[in-house]
Amino acid sequence: MGMYHFDTYMNKAAYRVATESGFDWVMKTLGSRTACFNMFRMSEGIFLGLHSVLVGSYGLKSTRRMSSMEALGLFLWICGAPQSVRQAEDRFTRSLETVCRKFDKVLQSVTKLAVDIIKPKDPQFRTVHPRLQSPRFTPFFDSCIGAIDGTHIPVVVPTSKVVQHTGRHGYTSQNVMAICDFDMRFTFVVAGWPGSVHDMRVFKDAIDKFGDKFPHPPEGIDFFFSMLSHYCNTWHVTCLNHLTLMCRKILPC
Repeated sequence: MGMYHFDTYMNKAAYRVATESGFDWVMKTLGSRTACFNMFRMSEGIFLGLHSVLVGSYGLKSTRRMSSMEALGLFLWICGAPQSVRQAEDRFTRSLETVCRKFDKVLQSVTKLAVDIIKPKDPQFRTVHPRLQSPRFTPFFDSCIGAIDGTHIPVVVPTSKVVQHTGRHGYTSQNVMAICDFDMRFTFVVAGWPGSVHDMRVFKDAIDKFGDKFPHPPEGIDFFFSMLSHYCNTWHVTCLNHLTLMCRKILPC
């Protein structure tokens, strides 16, 4: 029993000395426009702005052993590629526990940020978006308040949940529903449903559970979402094939 405890908790590997610290790598990467976008999927200005917002308003903090800049770089590097936790352990010369803990800390801050930014710019939808005022789209889109679609995000799940998360595409995923406005800003997102679930079940659950947050104008005003997927007509939503094609021309994809 004593030898087991010693081998498990006392016989540690030698402390690794990084030839280049994670912070140094993040700062070096930010200095290269191409490398910054490839590694973090955003420009240096966006990275620094996001860091400033998370530190100033959403609780992201530096600690004695890791700065908030390195923590954000680690988070974006894992999400952007994506990279595994073990790859992050090697790249940043950190323990698995540190990588997981810092990832969770940044994720908590980003989740708080999402609550404040994933919402309509004008919840009352009082005006028609300038993109829709073009003669090509008016009056057909005058009452359109956004575009809605579903997407399957690949995920790794325990063996017991593989069947539940395997959809028609043949891989494990989450079925995510998202709504965006005509400036390509997300205004509503529902995530977490396994990939085998039909789009309409996700949509109905969003209406039932989050109806107060689901984007819609004041009661009594007719409106519709332009559908980019196979959602069916429901809850005052109009889905027309020609509108789908026109919407793809409006959104700057």
